[in-house]
Amino acid sequence: MNTFDKILRTARVEFARHSLAGARVDRIASLAGVNKAMIYYHFRSKENLHQVVIDRELGKVKTLMEEVLARETDPESAFRRLSELFRSMFEDQDNFVPMFLREIASGNPRFREAFVNAVAEKKSLTENAKRLINEGKRKGLFRDVDSRHAMISFMGMNMGYLLMAPFVNSVWEIRDEEKFKKERPKQVVDLFLHGLRAK
Repeated sequence: MNTFDKILRTARVEFARHSLAGARVDRIASLAGVNKAMIYYHFRSKENLHQVVIDRELGKVKTLMEEVLARETDPESAFRRLSELFRSMFEDQDNFVPMFLREIASGNPRFREAFVNAVAEKKSLTENAKRLINEGKRKGLFRDVDSRHAMISFMGMNMGYLLMAPFVNSVWEIRDEEKFKKERPKQVVDLFLHGLRAK
């Protein structure tokens, strides 16, 4: 692994655990086994390093979603795969989830811009999502719904529990979180598709 990637991997964990404000460049350098000056050489500042980490994480999500949406022609199969993808994304609790939650809560405009860019770049992700809904409507599987509302609802159904699991588990007395998470994609897709299906 080259120095650039080694720094990014270490910074990802540091930002997830300590946030941008609490992260320390000297700690990242020490854990990555590099000179502190090397971090500034590659990234110029802690803020820029943080932004690169965020961009990379969002880029991974976008790539995985695009692969599903581009390859799957059957709408129901695609939604099942997407739901499993959301679950797997959030399994890495020490890294992705804390960063994601902090950035959403902070209202960081740089994160919002990065998120919009990741999703809307070349419009391939949004266009493929619309195509999926429209294909279901064309085949008579889905009723006439606004694809934007449908996809926003689908994302919310998947990510809502994953983001708020500790709180939700307590309120709804969910004792076996791992089992519940494994069951969640199927339950979400069944509920979502039931709402989409033509009567």
